[in-house]
Amino acid sequence: NPDYRSRLVATEVKKDKREDLFAATPPLEALKFLLSLAMTTGYGDQTKISFIDVRRAHFRSPCKRDVFVELPPEDKEEGIVGKLQKSMYGTRDAALNWEEEYTDMMLDAQFEQGIAVPCIFEHNKRNLKTLVHGDDFVTLGKEEDLEWFAEKMRERYEINMRAVLGTEEKDDKEVRILNRMVR
Repeated sequence: NPDYRSRLVATEVKKDKREDLFAATPPLEALKFLLSLAMTTGYGDQTKISFIDVRRAHFRSPCKRDVFVELPPEDKEEGIVGKLQKSMYGTRDAALNWEEEYTDMMLDAQFEQGIAVPCIFEHNKRNLKTLVHGDDFVTLGKEEDLEWFAEKMRERYEINMRAVLGTEEKDDKEVRILNRMVR
């Protein structure tokens, strides 16, 4: 069952040598570590892992510089362009703007940000551990805390709860994340 996605994308041509447009990406080992924790932390049957996808994530973050785009053919007029107010997939700073947006949301929800890997977060009071890869949030915790986190996400974003893996019959048993099957 292929998972096709379509996006409205801009194409930005690199005309300078700016290196300040970097956005962090967690190493694959971070996902492996989170999955390993799910099996070894002593939560027992209460441990679950949620997989949340934020819909149109880059459009949720404000544009921080002037970016102008040509309008689509149906709206195009000679000499008229559009100025982005929100980030758009394909612009050089879209991932950085999105990282700043979700980091703000996570800090507002009382998560602590990782030092070595800034896209890993921990909520000490609720014992949640989250890694963010682009628009995908993978979170380890107890069911009631995962539901709390999903509600926090819904307050700010349109989300797709892709799966909640667990041992109960009602729980999902597999999900595809980062082009890998997790069972």
